[in-house]
Amino acid sequence: MKNKYITDELIAQRMESKGWIEGCDDEHARNQVLAHYDCEVTDQWQNPDFSIYEESTSDGYSVWIASADTNRININEDVYYYDGDLPDVLYEAIPDYNRIYCDCEDIIEDAITRHYEDLLCRMEDEIIDELLDEGYNHKVINPINSLQWLEMISQDDQFIKDSKEIYDGVVNIDTTEGYKYGKFALEVRQDLSRYQIVANHYGIKITRCVAGETIFVKLKDEN
Repeated sequence: MKNKYITDELIAQRMESKGWIEGCDDEHARNQVLAHYDCEVTDQWQNPDFSIYEESTSDGYSVWIASADTNRININEDVYYYDGDLPDVLYEAIPDYNRIYCDCEDIIEDAITRHYEDLLCRMEDEIIDELLDEGYNHKVINPINSLQWLEMISQDDQFIKDSKEIYDGVVNIDTTEGYKYGKFALEVRQDLSRYQIVANHYGIKITRCVAGETIFVKLKDEN
């Protein structure tokens, strides 16, 4: 049985190959987000589709304008006295517009950071779906019954040939009092012949199953 399991390392590797790197620098995050949405955010006025900029009133007060049409400003919707909401405005605008004018780096950085974090989560889900389509399986982390316990053991690194530095093909489990899955180990010991079939299905064999100890070995490949 060929082992193909989804791991954090595999997900990170796939994501990195697509440019989605956790903890990357701001410039890389910005390039990834804007490329993903086919959007440009610039501080050069070049007929933008959407604009965020600071303006002064006739009596000297500063306000912020955020609008897709700077020739028809709606006071109730497009004018902001405080800039605290503008990262949200830019965040919402990036997926919808191709060219955005904004000359405030703090606003841009805030919106880009949020988008990058959101896209990291989305891309991770897409990578997992991609791996599942390729025949990879999720590892069992917290088994809820004896069958899942055996499946979890079959996924141990000792049984994965790709892990050459630790591959041994044998797992010895101390099932004495205090072992987290002692109940499952007991059920297997009490009905060994039945659970041996299950273990074989997962590519392993129970070679010793007594009170306090269970030993598994990897079945030899038939090919």
